[in-house]
Amino acid sequence: MLRAEYGSNVERGENMRRVRQKEICMAAITCAAAIVVYIMLLFRPRVSESMALLSSAITCFLLSWLVGAVARSREEGKIVTQSQTAQSSVVVFPTRSELPLTNRSLPWITNAFSIDLEDYFHTEVASEAVELRAWESMPSRVHISVPRLLDLLDEHNTKATVFVLGWVAHRYPSLVREVAKRGHEIACHSYLHRAVFRLDRKTFYGDTLKAKHVIEDATGARVVGYRAPCFSITPGIEWAFDVLTELEFQYDSSVNPVRHVFYGNSSAPRHPYYVAKNRLLEIPVATWRIMGMNFPIGGGAYLRLLPYSYSLAGLNHLNGKEHKPGTVYMHPWEMDHGQPELELPWLSNIRQTWGTKTMEHKVSNLLGRFAFAPMAEVYSEALLHDRPPLPFRARTAGVHAEVVT
Repeated sequence: MLRAEYGSNVERGENMRRVRQKEICMAAITCAAAIVVYIMLLFRPRVSESMALLSSAITCFLLSWLVGAVARSREEGKIVTQSQTAQSSVVVFPTRSELPLTNRSLPWITNAFSIDLEDYFHTEVASEAVELRAWESMPSRVHISVPRLLDLLDEHNTKATVFVLGWVAHRYPSLVREVAKRGHEIACHSYLHRAVFRLDRKTFYGDTLKAKHVIEDATGARVVGYRAPCFSITPGIEWAFDVLTELEFQYDSSVNPVRHVFYGNSSAPRHPYYVAKNRLLEIPVATWRIMGMNFPIGGGAYLRLLPYSYSLAGLNHLNGKEHKPGTVYMHPWEMDHGQPELELPWLSNIRQTWGTKTMEHKVSNLLGRFAFAPMAEVYSEALLHDRPPLPFRARTAGVHAEVVT
């Protein structure tokens, strides 16, 4: 009876493997087709932002399906192989939900975890419904969302870089002090959350200087890091790097090296590099390079809206295959499913509110699976040099990973 049960399980395993191979084939074909359509849309001169964003989301979703199918097939193959060497035991195959999606990431790579501290009505999407002059009258949620996120980081013994919006620091200085008191690095996220490519040099200088002073007044500590709203230092806006050096910033994280109709900078390097005549370190958001294209895996809406397996596989590849650290970001309001509903178009409402109920669980899983630290700590060697050497080494827990510009 035991042999009969064993044979039945092995046969079941082989059947599952064949089914999974068909799933992988279908996922690969569908994903490849989606990538082709996505590329065609991006290079069309008059494609709408909504259509480009929707095609991007569909492509990433299909990619996560492919990643999950491959991971499940590998795990089931291991189980069949193990069962063939242990004929005296009964093989029990795990269900789909029980299968690990990827292998563990290398434990010695330390990634950078960052937070853009702003309220739900400060976003580019929210600006469709809330004007700047209405900010003062909007019900704030930062006193709910920020402590909740800080507690989650404490649970995982993780420190982060927190890019603070100057408007928030001016209105809630005690909240910013609490963030600093908990051991997180404080950095600058502009004052009024305006895209840099919409500003001239003088306006950008004034906005950034005001934000820097307000944040430093709130914490009593020097601010050396900057991130532009919506990663809006795009091609042609390189003058912003010179402004940041004039204001004595040491590093910037305003580049997302992907194709995107709003903030795309796909020609930029995927890993940290120097700008402004080697006076400023640029730290791009994490990406996953597939078929010659960069796919976003740095968190934010991609972590919130897409399957967790997508971000997990991307970071595992970045750490385990490329042996490089990655920079992840998020916003406190992305964990707040109690935020007031804004009058937004349907696609904008999806971008603003969907996934907020599951975001905390995803972030917790990410913090438990990967090693994270503040950006100034992860890239400390690069920041210590007066004239940064090329290539430089990113800090890791025990092993140094070369980061070549």
